[in-house]
Order: sequence, then structure tokens, then C-alpha cells
Amino acid sequence: MADNAPPVDALLQIHQDAFDLVTEGVLWVDVTGRVQYGNESAASILGYTRNALLKASYFEINPHFSMMGWKKFWNRLQENQSERLDTEFVNRDGKLFSIKGRAGFDIYSVDPELCIVIFRSTEGGKRDADLLEAVQTDGKIGAWEVNLATNQVFLSPLIREWLALSEDRVFYGASEFLSIIQSYLVEEAYEGIRATYKDLRRSACKVDSVLSLRTPTLDRKTAPTNFIVRARSVENELEVYKVYGTLCLEDAAKQVIEDRTVHEELLQLAVDRHPDAVYIISSEDRRVIYANGRAVEMTGYSRDQLHGLAVSQLSGLGHEEASHIYRRVREERYVETQTNTFRKDGSPVPSHSRLYHYQRETKEYVLVVTRDLSQQSEDTENVQLYSTTLDVLQEWVVWLNSAGEIVLLNEAARKKLRRKTSRTIEGLHISEVMPDLSIPNLADVRQERIDNRNRPATEYLFSTTSGDDRTLNIRFAQVEAGAQSFLCLICRDVTTQQLNRRKLEKTKRRVDELTKQLQSENETLREQIEQVNTSGPIITVSRKYQETLAQIAQVSDTDATVLVTGETGTGKELLAQSIHKFSGRSRKPLISVNCAALPENLIESELFGHERGAFTGAHMQKKGKFELADAGTIFLDEIGELPLDMQAKLLRVLQEGEIQRIGSTESINVDVRVVAATNRDLEQMISEGKFREDLFYRLNVFPIHNLPLRERREDIPVLIKHFTKVYSDRMGRNITHINPRDMEQLMAYDFPGNVRELINLVERAVITSQSSTLNLSASLRALRRPDRNGESQVLSGDKIIPFEAMQKQYIIAALKRTNGKVTGPGGAAELLDLNGRTLMSKMNKLGINRNKFTS
Repeated sequence: MADNAPPVDALLQIHQDAFDLVTEGVLWVDVTGRVQYGNESAASILGYTRNALLKASYFEINPHFSMMGWKKFWNRLQENQSERLDTEFVNRDGKLFSIKGRAGFDIYSVDPELCIVIFRSTEGGKRDADLLEAVQTDGKIGAWEVNLATNQVFLSPLIREWLALSEDRVFYGASEFLSIIQSYLVEEAYEGIRATYKDLRRSACKVDSVLSLRTPTLDRKTAPTNFIVRARSVENELEVYKVYGTLCLEDAAKQVIEDRTVHEELLQLAVDRHPDAVYIISSEDRRVIYANGRAVEMTGYSRDQLHGLAVSQLSGLGHEEASHIYRRVREERYVETQTNTFRKDGSPVPSHSRLYHYQRETKEYVLVVTRDLSQQSEDTENVQLYSTTLDVLQEWVVWLNSAGEIVLLNEAARKKLRRKTSRTIEGLHISEVMPDLSIPNLADVRQERIDNRNRPATEYLFSTTSGDDRTLNIRFAQVEAGAQSFLCLICRDVTTQQLNRRKLEKTKRRVDELTKQLQSENETLREQIEQVNTSGPIITVSRKYQETLAQIAQVSDTDATVLVTGETGTGKELLAQSIHKFSGRSRKPLISVNCAALPENLIESELFGHERGAFTGAHMQKKGKFELADAGTIFLDEIGELPLDMQAKLLRVLQEGEIQRIGSTESINVDVRVVAATNRDLEQMISEGKFREDLFYRLNVFPIHNLPLRERREDIPVLIKHFTKVYSDRMGRNITHINPRDMEQLMAYDFPGNVRELINLVERAVITSQSSTLNLSASLRALRRPDRNGESQVLSGDKIIPFEAMQKQYIIAALKRTNGKVTGPGGAAELLDLNGRTLMSKMNKLGINRNKFTS
């Protein structure tokens, strides 16, 4: 994709990449008509590079749309879901070609919503374009077009030559072209052109006129050159959007009329010299109105005698028989029949006639081409040519009689079918060599041809003698030979196409698997979106904390491993986000992993991923957090909670820079910057044998200690004001004042839960506030409650207790307030601003039973 292409969702990107495998052109267009993406086939068909295609608009590709028409089409698509296309596109060189396709909304595009246009160029469109170019060149006819949507004028090469314009430039702005053409017009012609142009713009119409121009390439002396201008305008549902037409020399037009007369005479001569008798018969009275020279020779009548002669005299058919043939010709448009042509002396001539129906307005005619069979000898050379052509075809061609027996087959069919039996193929019933093939009734196939209906092809599984299965695509056709009718089977081997289709389906299934995998891999991101984000930027006025931020500035633009230490609730993850944000990896993801929240049996799978089938429940391949963080940053929170066996595997990743998915033998190189965090004393854990010393030194390259809130008390007023505004805006409250005495009490409080406890305190106060003053009284009373058991030991500040004991007391206090509810709205996890799984893990580790606190 081009560098300047807009970013797309991963699912949409995979969806778009899959379309590079197909041969049809595919465009993704937004509501403004801008092409957002195109596959390789679209660029090739339209003659663009991929970069140039992304700079184009749909109106440049489809000239039949204006902005207003596109919006109307967009609204119609939203109602109908999809719509067929049978229109014309313009390639990069400005040439029109016909396309067929379909448009609809891409289900993988959400923001912005995109219309997907799938199309293919038709051979008929290419042929029309080639014929049009030949007519313009050979007939000396120039073509022009005014696109009212883009306000541009297109000029064909011949007009540019007449007006001595650049050969390389095809399009001109309307104003620019008007100034050019005015210099060539005779004085009185301009006002007439303006009036005609207004008529053309008002509504769809056609205009023919003569235009005099002083052209630098055609004028002789001072006399202007006369041109014949033919113009017509085209309108959509709303307005006229295009005016186009032709320009040719007046003398040349006269020459065309003269040439046409000559051509008609030559055509008359050619029909008269035709080896078959040709008659034109009026269906109204069934009399001859024209007969060629061969008809005169064959019947013995003069041309005057044949003119007006009743057909019954020539054919000898009775009224009923003749009426039947006329009905057939009218219904089927073309009929072949064998009959007799009676000469003037009454002698019959065996004949084969081909009858064509023709209708012009209300009058109907029958064109009859009759061959004299008495003088016909078998054309061995033609028969051999037809037979040889059939035999070199790769398709099988088999003819069956009305009983379903094989009467004839080409060499390709014979080569395959004779291996099925040692008997002669001709005369066998088709079911003996192609069992289970459903053969349609011959009369039904014939009726479908009469009704101009196409029978869909049938797919048939043909088993070869070697045991291979080949898929045949079989079409049925009714053919007539003499007085007999046969059923023709045209069989094409589509096994390769079927295999390709299965590969495409397999690719689609793989895309679906990857889609589910992406959904699984993005679980962390979804959780972050769902959670209330109150962190925002780091807010501080503390000089001591400014030193911490200075450390972040020092280490951010390096790839050094950082270990963030500090108490619970101090915002260690916020420091990790700042390190990532100001690093050279900020454009890549920051993947956060809470080591305490991961079940032990799934830690390795979460960190390093697994292959499909690696263990029970591994239904598809999954990328681990390290692989997702490639070229970015991974934040390992609560690193001290990682089991010893996983510490060894993590150490290998940090040393070697490679991971290995569960169930795979291949190593994957990853470029990941590691930021770890812990609220535990890792050095004490090393002495207790609970943490690897070598891993500690790998992580402790650049340690940063995150200060507790009691060591930067000057930040307490700033933080309270900040979070008061955040929650009051979110809850629609107008809180503008904080009681100074309440603020003094909070400044004296130790905040064992640090910033997280402060946030919860402010949120409760905003909820209970009934006026413009923040209601901190209830929260302050809760801090001074005497029945908080061991909690008062933590809050008083008179005694330092072990960190785990403090955590246990704090969790117990939260469980008491929530009546033992851990997760969900109003639960202890929400009160403590912790992930539910993290809190459950800590409760299990600290031996806390929530059932003791349920009322």
C-alpha cells in the first residue's frame, strides 16, 4: 500500500489483502467518492499505479456520477445492501470501456464506512472502444465531451490536430477551452453557440448544426472551414451531467453520403451474386418483394415475375403447413427446413432453406436463403476441417440421440471414455460410461432455446480408471441435423479451477481464524477501553517528584530496561506509559501484563503464545504478549508475583531476544523494550529464594522509585482539584469549591493507598455532593471510623507494619464496605481501582475469605 494511504483496521487490511488474489478489480470508496484502496487487478485494468489510484476519485473513474448522484447512490445502497453495475469506466488514458460488477458496503469497514466496488472489463466494451476509435480515424470524425460535474472538456486527437493544440493534452478546463475556441469563431457565430449550449444544458436533447471556424491547419487563404457539429446531452435523475458529440468536415460528410450510395449499390451487387437464392417476403400477404439473381436462375422466373409472386407457388406448401412455419419463424427468429422449390415449369427442386424473421416498426418480413440440394456435393474439405477442429478441442463433445445413446463424440471425449469400457463407444447409453449423470429431456432443452433461456451448467464428478476424480462442467444444447434432433454435451474439466476455489475458501477460513485470533489478542486493549481512565497526564508540583520525572526523560529515548518500584496505588503504570510515550517506540504498541492476575497454568501461553493443538483448548494459533509488543514496549506489572520457572524463561527472553510458542520448535526473534514494576522488596525475595538474582540484575538496569503520596504532600491539593473536575464533568455536576478545613485534614492524612485511594475518595465525594462545594465530610468520617480493626494502625501513621499486612488490612476494609462483593459495579475491585482477577489473586495469596464479610 502507498505510504500516504490512510490507516485501516487490521481486519479490513486482511480482507483487502485477500482480494489481491482475485482477477476482478476491487475498489474501496468512501462517502465523499474518494478511492481509499484498490487491489492489483483494479490498478491494472484502469491503467493506474497503486499510488496513483489512491489519489483518484470515483468520479474520475466512473464519468456517469456527480457528487450529488453518488450521495443518492450511497443512500440507495444502505437500503438495498448491494446493487449490480453495468456501466462504463474511464482508464488513466481517458478511454471509456464497459464493465459489469456489483457494489455494496464492506462489512469489515467501520470508521469510515466504505463502499466496495467489484468489477470486470467486458470484451464487448473493449471491442466497442476499438471500433469507435477506428470509425473516428477512418471516417475523419472528431469526438468531444463536456463533463459538467468536473467542468472539463475532452477533445479527440483529430480535433486537437484541426485546432493546432498539443498532441499530449487531452482535457481542458471549460473556461480555458472557451477562450481558445473564441479566437477561431467567426463574429456572428458565438451567440448562436451560447443559445444552443443553454438548450443542451437545460434537458437531454440532440442538436445538429453547421459551425464555421478559422482553423490554422485547414483554412485556405482567408476562407473559414465549415464543420458539421452533432451534439447531445445526457441527464441522470437530477440534472444534465454531460454534453458530448462529434465534429466533422462538411465536405467529408457529403462524401460519406456519396460513399454510402456506392456501398448500397455494391451490397446489392453482392446479394445478386450470392450462390444461394435470396428472397424477402412480406409477412402480411406472404408475397415476394425481392429476389436476387440466383433466385431468377433457380426458378426460371424473371425478376419482375418473382416480384409479388405468392410464396405458395414457389414452395408448394398448403395453407396449414405454411402457417405453421411462419409461426415458428416468428417465435424462434430463425428456422431451417428442407422442402421443394417449384420452378416456373412446375418441376420441383430439392432445397434447404434458412428463414430469418425481421421486424421494423409494425411491418414484418421473412428473409429466406435457399440452397439447391440437387446440385450440392459433399464438401469433404469443410467436413474434415470441422471434424479436425472438434478433435483438437480440450473440451469433450458428445452427441446423444433421443434415447440417450451416444451417436458421435470428439477425440478428447473418446480418449477418456474408451478407458471405461472395451466396447465400441458409439451406440452405448451415456449412463454406461458416465453413471449418475442426470440427462435433461431433449424437448425441454429445445423449448429453453425457443424461449431464449439459458440452462445452467451441471457439475459432474468423473472417476478415471486410475482412481482420480475429475470435476466436469457440463452444458447441454439441442442441435438439429436433417430431420433429427440431438442432445449435445460440452464437458469442460474444471478440476484445477475447483482446487483454486478451495484454496481461496481455505484462505478465507484462515482469515476468519486470524480474525478470531486478533479478537483474542486485542482483549487487553478492549479492557482498557471499557475501564474508566482517570490517569491522564502526570500532575505534580513536587520538586522531589520532578526528579523522578527527570529520570524518565533521561531513560525514555534509550532502549534500557527500567524497573519501577513503589507502593500500591502510586501510579507505576502511568510512569511506564510516559517512558513509552517519549521513546522512539511510541508509534508501536505498549502491551501491559499484570503478572499477579495470570493463572499459573496460562502464564507461559499469555506471555509467549501457543500453536494450534499445543494443549487442550488450543483451537487456534495465538500470539503471546511479547510477540504483540514487537518493536514496542511491554510493561510487566507485579513482576515479583511471577513463579520461579517463568522467571527463568523470562530471563532467556531478555538475554537472547527470542521467544518460543508452546507447541513449536521454532524460535521467534522479538525486539521489545521491557519496563517492569513491583511493590515488593525484590532483594529480600532474592535472599528468601523467591526471586532469581540474575533476573533482578537484568531488570534493574535503570531503577526508578515512585514516591508515595505522603512524601509529596504538596501534590494533594492539585490532585484533588484535578480529579474533582474530572468526575464532576463526567457526572454533570457543577463543583467549584473545596472547604479549606477539609483540605487541611487531607493534607495531614498519610494516604496508605496513595493516589488510587485519593481518586476513590474524590469520586465518592463528587457522588454525594449536592451543591457547588465538594462533600468531603463523609469520606473524612470514613477515614476516622474507630471500628476499622487493624485499619487504624495503617492510617494513624504512628506505627509501621509489614507491607503485606497493610495490603491485607486494606482489602479487608474494602470487603467490609461492599459486604464481601469483589467484582462488578460497587465491588471491592472497583473501590480499590484494581482488576478483578488481580484482587482475587491477592486475596488467595493473603488468605482472605470474602464469605466472612457477606451480610
